[in-house]
Formats: sequence, C-alpha cells, structure tokens
Amino acid sequence: MYNKENYFTTSEFAKVCGVTKYTLFHYDDIGILKPEIVEENGYRYYSPEQSFSFDIINILKEVHTPLSEIKGYIQDQNPERFLSILKEKKEQLAKEEKKIERMQRLLQLTIDMTDNALHAVCGEPFIRECQEELLIAVELSEKDNEKADVKKIHQNIDYCVENNIEIWYPIGSVFTKIQFESGNCKKPTYYFNKLYVPFNDERVLVKPKGNYAILNHKGSYESLPLSYEKLRTYIVEKKRSVIGSVYEHEMLNFMATCNSNGYVIQIAVQIE
Repeated sequence: MYNKENYFTTSEFAKVCGVTKYTLFHYDDIGILKPEIVEENGYRYYSPEQSFSFDIINILKEVHTPLSEIKGYIQDQNPERFLSILKEKKEQLAKEEKKIERMQRLLQLTIDMTDNALHAVCGEPFIRECQEELLIAVELSEKDNEKADVKKIHQNIDYCVENNIEIWYPIGSVFTKIQFESGNCKKPTYYFNKLYVPFNDERVLVKPKGNYAILNHKGSYESLPLSYEKLRTYIVEKKRSVIGSVYEHEMLNFMATCNSNGYVIQIAVQIE
C-alpha cells in the first residue's frame, strides 16, 4: 500500500522536472527512468526521490551525453564512473567552446567584409599601402579542369579543418605578374584563404607588405577583364611598375546575393 499524496503523477512530475510527459514516457520505454509505481490501469507514479535521478540524467544530457551512455551509468552508478564521465564531457565542452569562439571570429570578419563591400567605392583604382598577410594556398595546374580545381579547393579547406588552422572565407586567387601584364588573368596560379593566426606550413604564401594598386570590381566574373584592363592603364598613367603578384578576393559573393552583377571583387596588384 502507498499514499498517493506522497507521489507525483506523470503530469505533475513532468512539470516539476520542466519537461513534457512524453519525455518521461520515452525515458520509461528505454529504461532510463521508470516510474516507481505503475497501477493495473496504467497510471504511473513517481516518488520525490526520483527527482534526484532525473537531475542526474538532465546534467549528463546537458553536457551532450548520449542516452545510451546515461542508461549505462544509471544501471552501474558509482562515483568513479560519474567523475570519469564529467571529466570527459568537460574536455568536449572545452573543444566546443573553442569552436564557437572561432565561429564568432569568422562571423565578425564576414560581417566586416560584407559591410565594407556595401560601402566600397567600385570601379575607381587607387593606391594603398597594405600590411603583410599570410595565405594558405593550393597550387593549380593549367591541365586541370574546373572539377579538379573545386576538388583542390575543398581539399585545402579540409586540410585546415583537420589541422585546426583558422582561415577567413571566402576564397581568393593569386595571379602572376606575367599573367597580369599579358592580360591573361583567367586561371589563377593559386587559390587561397587568408590565415587568421600565423601558421608554419609549406602551403603558406606571404602577401608582402607594400604598395598596391587596387580596384574594387562590381559585377560578374565575366566582366572582370574590363576592370583588369582599367587597373593596368591606371598603373601606367601613374608611372608605376608592377613588382609582384596579383591578389583577387571576393568581398561580396553568392552568399549575400543571387545576382552575380552585384558581386564585389577586389583586385590588388603589388607595385613599386
């Protein structure tokens, strides 16, 4: 015999625990938390002490412990195993925290870049002194088709993920001085991502500190040759010489607009 006044109905227990009664049904079905009393008519009752069991389940669930692991712990509950689980979850949370911090930095960089693109003066070349930048790049081949190029891009990004290398999006391109001066900036020599923090690796290229002739192109990639020609003419008129590579990167692309005529692509050429 028991006094029902000392027990919670399923609805009452669910309210106390801050979940739905269907969650309790599920926990019962998989054997994590069964009601202490089940009457012949199917009514379920939970004891006040079972709220502590629910707290344990909730704590482990909050740190992303699978229900199968929680069930295993409930069936073999001891301080050593509890401590081991918590230490493991603490390490996992630390990794997730670092991932969130990286994503926050990436989002802020993307916000800044997009805002700059919306306010950029397009179509008018100018000269600016730029600081050194580190790029993690993948070299392309004239023999490769577009499909092979895309594979290389994603392999480069996967490499960064596997090695915890923080990079900026989107992707940029590097053309040689010869390509620029000959008007042949169709296929890049490299694709790259900017590094957020320095990283020592054979894939890293240095965009040198120095003066750059820059033009913000607004429009599709098909219309880029006109902007390249305009930038070449500008450099000649300013009586400057090209001394380094050409760096092209998207400031506003398909992520922000479905109209390619709204793209903003910055071209920067190192000059003396």
